[in-house]
Amino acid sequence: MRRCLPHLLLALCLVVLLAAPQWASNQPYLLHMLVLVCVMAVPAVGLNLMLGYSGLVSLGHMGFAGIGAYVAAVLMVDAHWDFWSSLTAATVAAGLAGALIGIVCFRFRGHFFMIVTLAFGLMLHAVMNNWDAVTRGAAGFAGIPRPSPIHWGDSIFSFGPLNHFYYVALGLACLAFVVQYGVVNSHLGRVLGAIRQDEPLARSRGVNTLLYKTVIFALGTGLAGMGGVLQVCFLRVAAPASFTMQESINMVLIVIIGGAGSLVGPALGALLYVGLPELLRMANEWRLVVFGFLLVLITLYAPTGLAGILSTGWQKLSHRKDKAPTP
Repeated sequence: MRRCLPHLLLALCLVVLLAAPQWASNQPYLLHMLVLVCVMAVPAVGLNLMLGYSGLVSLGHMGFAGIGAYVAAVLMVDAHWDFWSSLTAATVAAGLAGALIGIVCFRFRGHFFMIVTLAFGLMLHAVMNNWDAVTRGAAGFAGIPRPSPIHWGDSIFSFGPLNHFYYVALGLACLAFVVQYGVVNSHLGRVLGAIRQDEPLARSRGVNTLLYKTVIFALGTGLAGMGGVLQVCFLRVAAPASFTMQESINMVLIVIIGGAGSLVGPALGALLYVGLPELLRMANEWRLVVFGFLLVLITLYAPTGLAGILSTGWQKLSHRKDKAPTP
């Protein structure tokens, strides 16, 4: 029973999230925040696969989210594709771009790898900001539609209202976490763990490290592209300001604070990143200072992130129960 409790808690959280449009019907701002958490969690899962499970620290991650966002924007607005086809094409495009750029980046190690990924991120942002004919430049790509309505007989389910679009965001976030779970618990996940621990040793055992790192880089950037599509469909506009170097660094913070290498880390990090500044609005101008101070404390005293704190607390609680004398 004790082993099943985490799964029961996960199922309970999912039920609560599915019912959010009902219990938050009179609080649209809360529903808005939950959609933002989902929007941030999707690319965070992609970065967690790269950083947390493979040791690949990318400082240009949101540049690939921008690729997905603008590919979907062009397809939906200019080519009149539907949302789901555009989402698939944008995710694949971001993944392919990640694979090609990754092959170049993998020639470098350590902090040089991070610098090169940062350079590519800056280059992608410059393209978004200056290729006016395609991206509409710094003014942004406006008029991005929500997914088309679904027809069930005489009933029509429109994704225009926030309480309906919420299910699109939640569904894509759940899909990202399912992909992460599948990768981590597969042969690919075990090989990536070996590469992270000792890449030269893995290579000496016959592992094609370049191939595996390219695959996970493509998968992580593909999820970033999916998150970019979700973001621009929610905001109804694609703007270069959403895919800057600062946003990429924020994504790294989300993964580290939530718990790099943890399945639930991206969700916890996104929840804290989106929710805590809003809870601290009462502090007005000081809220960002307080938020930054809390992030420093978490980084210093909880190196395994929020997921590590929860895991340690659960282990201590279970150990205390095991030691309790039986009547």
